[in-house]
Amino acid sequence: MDKDTAFTRIQELRTLLEHHRIQYHVHDTPEISDEVYDSLMKELSSLEELYPDFVVSYSPTQRIGGHVLDKFEKVKHDVKQWSFDKVFTFDELSAWEERNQTLLRKEGVSEIPTYIAELKIDGLKVVLTYEDGKLVRGATRGDGEVGEDITENIKTVRSIPLVLSQPLSITVIGEAWIKKDELIRINNERENDSLPLYANTRNLAAGTLRQLDSKIVASRNLQLFAYDIEGGHYATQQEELEVLESLGFLVNTKRAYCHSLYDVQKFYQSWIEKKTTEEYGIDGIVIKINERLLWDTLGYTAKSPRGGIAYKLPAEEVVTRLLSITCQVGRTGAVTPVAELEPVLLSGSIVKRATLHNEEEINRLGVWIGDTVSIRKAGDVIPEIFGVVRELRPSLAVPFTMPEVCPKCGSLLVKEVVGKNDSAAWYCHNTLCPARHVEGLVHFVSKKGFNIEGMGEKIVYEFYELGLIENSASIFRLTYNDIVGLEGFGEKSAHNLLQAINDSRSVPLHRFLYALGIRHIGETTAKELAKHFKTFESFMSASNEDRAHVAGVGEKVATSINLFFSDSKNKQNLELLLQEVVIQKDDTNNSALLEGFYFVITGTLKTLSRDEAIQIIEDNGGKVMSSVSKNTSYLLAGEGGGSKRSDAEKYNIPIINEDELRNMI
Repeated sequence: MDKDTAFTRIQELRTLLEHHRIQYHVHDTPEISDEVYDSLMKELSSLEELYPDFVVSYSPTQRIGGHVLDKFEKVKHDVKQWSFDKVFTFDELSAWEERNQTLLRKEGVSEIPTYIAELKIDGLKVVLTYEDGKLVRGATRGDGEVGEDITENIKTVRSIPLVLSQPLSITVIGEAWIKKDELIRINNERENDSLPLYANTRNLAAGTLRQLDSKIVASRNLQLFAYDIEGGHYATQQEELEVLESLGFLVNTKRAYCHSLYDVQKFYQSWIEKKTTEEYGIDGIVIKINERLLWDTLGYTAKSPRGGIAYKLPAEEVVTRLLSITCQVGRTGAVTPVAELEPVLLSGSIVKRATLHNEEEINRLGVWIGDTVSIRKAGDVIPEIFGVVRELRPSLAVPFTMPEVCPKCGSLLVKEVVGKNDSAAWYCHNTLCPARHVEGLVHFVSKKGFNIEGMGEKIVYEFYELGLIENSASIFRLTYNDIVGLEGFGEKSAHNLLQAINDSRSVPLHRFLYALGIRHIGETTAKELAKHFKTFESFMSASNEDRAHVAGVGEKVATSINLFFSDSKNKQNLELLLQEVVIQKDDTNNSALLEGFYFVITGTLKTLSRDEAIQIIEDNGGKVMSSVSKNTSYLLAGEGGGSKRSDAEKYNIPIINEDELRNMI
């Protein structure tokens, strides 16, 4: 990016961030998520680091807090309230440590710091002033120097002592927060009264503490975790936390003493999975140098203490720029637009591409090539674009139009008739299209198909391009000499892949039917067909009408099956494949103990894989759904769980674990 382009981008980002800062911090009406805001701020910080001449005192990167509301009396803090700098990766955290160690060496300090890692609660910072052990004032942080007097509201928070156990004159810093179930309860009440809903627990905590009527505050279950003392003299951060506990404050016990950053990283990794399991919101961890003498030696930058840093948990929503849109042809011929993105870190991995689903979705979002877009992981797996930051649209941005012909074979693209309407997707109907063919091979070896371990999409494409495989049967005719010596394949890995291929030769009927790639036959339909016909011979000898009467099939799917096996190329490939594999009879003796029950699975299960859990449920007549609704019977939950756990609580849906599932059958 040249200097002029960078300057324009910096100006746009500053204007946008200031708008969202006011919406979030002043009016408590956020328009974007914290993660999207952080992502915009990170981009601005990176650009200012590249072009330090553009840094100005009024940039959002130089600010600690926000404007003070006029609802309460303004209060000047006795000690300036700092905010922690943020890092997003272990490399950035290591760079922070290296800077500190360099500064300490310059001061002649050879001691190696240890750390206290604490959870970063998604709440509202509160400053509590005590004189002779009595609470005299509670205030918000405000802009770091001036806050708002919320003493009467603070007095209603039961986790805050009005009188300390010792007659100390100190200032205590803490994070006010509110339980997730309180958010659900209060939003239900507000929905009934046609009032705007609170976006999250942080938003609710801030809105509660700014209520003019303290009775409303008292009716809500506000809590406060204390984490810092100003005005005392303590040797370590650990000692400070212990003193706070002894004084009668609620202190979060979910913390760790760490000898090194590797200990910090272990603590951090453990909370990536557990962050949704607590009754309060968590958006990262805070790492503080434990030794107070080292903390004081390091001092402060213009806006942050050097001895502490906030390590944000992997973002589930970020922004980046859309560089171009390409079109991907699937095995059914559906042409899917794919966003080619400026690489960005999302949920712990670098994302370069995201699905745009179809032309209608692009038009709905209003996405142009060159836009800054918001992306997230759909179902925690597939990145997707869900929003456009139109304020940052460059002058050279252009709208996207779908191609008229297949990008791989040049065939005319068409829309299909779905009921009385045309399909949202465009299709390539050329059954000889090479893109459709190779995507069919990827589908064939996938986990729900033949489940050939070690033969993922990249390997399939490479083998196809090299002419090593041309159809599904040819996969089973690969030899050691075909594979060894290819990129990534030594002697051991070549033997391992051949062993995986041989291990997959015997396959259950339902996975065989799924692997064939017959249009409209997904995993569930394949299982229903296998359950009904038991053998492949029985399935093949059945009439179109017989297949249509199988539960979940119908005429549309039966016709699709008939068309597949009527194609001469498909028949030829099938004959070759049957010479290589054995199709197991579907002899599962299913029970109906879970019939009529709908399950949703979330999180990491302790004793079952997700596929094993689905198998247990379906073998006993239950159905597994992808998302929670009012019709869901049970949420099977492991560690983590994200929004599905919250949705289940919202609808009062029972949440069970693996043992409880087993007890049901």
